[in-house]
Amino acid sequence: MAGREHKFQLIGNRFTAILAVCLTGFLAWRDLRAAFSEAPYTAGWLITPLDSFPLPAWGVAAFNVAFYIYVVGLGVWFYRGVQGKERFVVAGFLLGLLGPIKALASPRAVAAIRTVQAVGMGVAFFAALTILLESPTLGKSDAKTAMRLLLFLGAFSVFAFLVGAVLYFTWR
Repeated sequence: MAGREHKFQLIGNRFTAILAVCLTGFLAWRDLRAAFSEAPYTAGWLITPLDSFPLPAWGVAAFNVAFYIYVVGLGVWFYRGVQGKERFVVAGFLLGLLGPIKALASPRAVAAIRTVQAVGMGVAFFAALTILLESPTLGKSDAKTAMRLLLFLGAFSVFAFLVGAVLYFTWR
């Protein structure tokens, strides 16, 4: 056990915890809205060529695939580097990287991928909120009350999401 490497902390203070809650909350809302919208998915590249620097189609595709592989590798590196609840935050962001796969999928698979992304970002949001509420600047009684409220809101949100998903997919 003496040779264990030191894991770094992605969310190390209250400010970064607030930023993580805001960012994951926005992305969870966006993914949840996309999961239940009837709008068709429009595929696009991660990086589009600039007008002043035109590339052939194969060059744009190769550049985007290389960039996507780099971003996924960076996400895996972050996942391996963090521990505890921060892993849920990073995993939620990694599920958000399923976007380019939707271009190759059927409409039913796109709906399933959108649902997985929404659930992943929802879990990441609640993990970031838990990290914020467990920060040392909150008092013990405040943190316990906030955690109970968070657990209730989390259970209610999961229940409402599941009921909405069942109703959405059965009445379709």
